[in-house]
Amino acid sequence: MGEIKLTKIRSSYGDIKGMLSQIPLPQIDSLVDQFIVNQFNTVLDRLTEITETDYTLYKVPDSERVPDWQDKFPSTIVRTQLGRVINRLEEEYRFGKENNSQNSGIVIFNKNENDVSIKINYTMRDLISKTVDEEGKSKLEQLNEEINKPNKSWDVIKGILIWILNFSKDLFLEVIPLIIQKKL
Repeated sequence: MGEIKLTKIRSSYGDIKGMLSQIPLPQIDSLVDQFIVNQFNTVLDRLTEITETDYTLYKVPDSERVPDWQDKFPSTIVRTQLGRVINRLEEEYRFGKENNSQNSGIVIFNKNENDVSIKINYTMRDLISKTVDEEGKSKLEQLNEEINKPNKSWDVIKGILIWILNFSKDLFLEVIPLIIQKKL
């Protein structure tokens, strides 16, 4: 069967499945508008033409109209006809089977864990020595002392980092890799 023909059949199958998903269950709403029935019957005409197979027996006949509501049909009948066509197309063309995980005993989870490595070719001492501002040097000294303590105070480190960020974005961006390297 040609790829274009199969694509058109799959498209009709998708239309019908979409219609079925939009029709409420009979317990919720027992009536379906004529518009949906007309759309369904039109898709069946298209399927008959594409497949050269008679799908008209699945149409919802006008004789099924609700007597008191001439533009309504019982949802049980419409849902039944939609379901019959869907099942037939799934059997004949294997639609829906490739995505059916109920038959598969294998579930695959793709978990991507990247380990990012940064080679830092400078130290906190290098940053201190290249900083010309005395207040900046002082804050870097305090930070260096704090991150090398066995019992580090995150509040102190955070305060210094905030000061550095306000002082110089570039210096802050140089300090952060050193902090990360220490795994605080």
